[in-house]
Amino acid sequence: MKPLRKYLLAWGAVLICQLCHAGDTLPTPDLLHSADRASELVSTQQQAAYKKVLDAYEAAQKQRPDDAALAIARCTFIQHYAWAEDLAWTDVASKDLDACRTRLEKQFPSNADALLFNLEQRFGKDATSVGEPLVARSAGWSTAQKARLHASLSRAYAMQKDDRRAGEEAVIAAHLDPASPQLIDAVRFLGTHGKVKEGVALLSASPVPKMAWQASRRINVAVDALTPAAALDELRRTDEAGLKIDTYTRARALQHAGNSTAAQSVLSADKAPIKNETPPLRQLRLDVAFDTHDANAAAAVIADEYSRTHNATRLASAYAHLLSLSPAAAFTRDLLPLAFSCLMTVAIIACLPGLLMFPVHYRGVVRLRKGEVSEPLFAGIGLRHAWYALSLFSVVLWLVMSFHSGTALIAQVKDKVGRVGWQSDLVIAYVWTLLFAAAGLAWIMRRIAWRGLWGRGAWQLKWMLPAAAVLSINVLRWATASHAPHVADTSVVSFAQSIVIGAKAMGSLPLAVAILCVAVPIIEELVFRGGLLGGLSRHLGFRWSNVIQAVVFASMHQDLRAFAYLFLLALVAGWLAKKTKGLAMPMLLHAVNNAIFVATVA
Repeated sequence: MKPLRKYLLAWGAVLICQLCHAGDTLPTPDLLHSADRASELVSTQQQAAYKKVLDAYEAAQKQRPDDAALAIARCTFIQHYAWAEDLAWTDVASKDLDACRTRLEKQFPSNADALLFNLEQRFGKDATSVGEPLVARSAGWSTAQKARLHASLSRAYAMQKDDRRAGEEAVIAAHLDPASPQLIDAVRFLGTHGKVKEGVALLSASPVPKMAWQASRRINVAVDALTPAAALDELRRTDEAGLKIDTYTRARALQHAGNSTAAQSVLSADKAPIKNETPPLRQLRLDVAFDTHDANAAAAVIADEYSRTHNATRLASAYAHLLSLSPAAAFTRDLLPLAFSCLMTVAIIACLPGLLMFPVHYRGVVRLRKGEVSEPLFAGIGLRHAWYALSLFSVVLWLVMSFHSGTALIAQVKDKVGRVGWQSDLVIAYVWTLLFAAAGLAWIMRRIAWRGLWGRGAWQLKWMLPAAAVLSINVLRWATASHAPHVADTSVVSFAQSIVIGAKAMGSLPLAVAILCVAVPIIEELVFRGGLLGGLSRHLGFRWSNVIQAVVFASMHQDLRAFAYLFLLALVAGWLAKKTKGLAMPMLLHAVNNAIFVATVA
């Protein structure tokens, strides 16, 4: 560091002397004693040099008034100083730039480069209002000029939060110029809108960037939006170009491609201090450790994260997974607080339904004293059964999924991309979840009894109409969807979609049908319409009971985009349970609804 500092000081002294000599002003010893005054002298001399060059541009333009390239170069020269952040006279350069742009616009109203220069100085709506009319005028422009036009429009729409238009313009710019600065935006847009092949082709046709950080951005966007093979191919091209890719990007691409062992080797070879690691890198270390079943490495990351944050709740799921890998690694002194947190999480999940049951019980008592008697949906089901069913399902779901594939949310969700094949592991974990839940719900099934499952009396055709209506909405939802989200885009792939993808990867699509169209409808109807709705209806009127169970059902699916539809589906299922006095028709509705989903995604 000291040699560099000496070099900078010496270079600064030489510059000052040159500037002072150019201005016939020698710094006095008194001036040199004040660093601020010496810096002011440099700034003054720099401004004087700037004015001299500007005068030279003015003289040259008078001699060559039709030279648009010279006029643009003059404005570009001024821009270097107008956009500088450390000059005392930036405002002077800013005024010069405004004047230069105005002059350029008047002097060359039809020159493509002049129009593009002025467009690139505009932002947001101002840029789109100027740039859109230029698209029609650009027919005779060169390919490079058209690429600049669409790149500017892409940036302008991005500033307006119009992601669709920004992405479309970025794609046009990247096709015109494979080295366009909008390439990454174009690839991301294509990958997240179902045009993965086009995105892969566009990325592979682009030249390798000159800077390592640019290459890293390309590899990461390939991981996020394209295919594992595309990310590995971009990594290979970068290696062949001699660029050094950071540890996080290299390991992330390898892990996403399913080669977690190689990713672990890359991470182990990194000797950088742990305290300097970014949250995404720590998240990746943990996920890779779990992928490779390296309990010690996972324990080290979890212990380090706990020492940083002291947030045991956020690490409870990861600790449960660690416990399933190695109890010895989990029960160390540093991790004992996490063991307590894991137990508390289970207790909280089990007790959470009580926040609903206690006020419902109180309301039921009040109704009873007023003489308002509620007709229970099922004679053998009360609030304790509702509490039990909802708690059991929630606890089993959290425990099994955490023990099998739990992790900590160290980084933001957008930074997490699972390895290829993680959906298959999810299928296995979910099968165990359903088996444990089914065993625990046997008590509820016995309380409802066979007649309660099938219902009383004949089903009426008119009861099918609400079911047909809600199923039609589901068909319309998927028919109007432009595509099923790509596997790599984990931010938009739902839990149910991951089950279908995992089952297909295991070569057993019928397994997805058995899970989503048979097991899930039976278990969820027992929980929500049998236990929850049955228990609530003993203390509340049916309408409120049905609304409450529908809200809980939609909320537990954790899909905001489908919340309204899930709420409507649960309402109709509850209404059918009341009409038929049983769960068979709600189960059938649920099964057909899920079958539509599986058929669409598969």
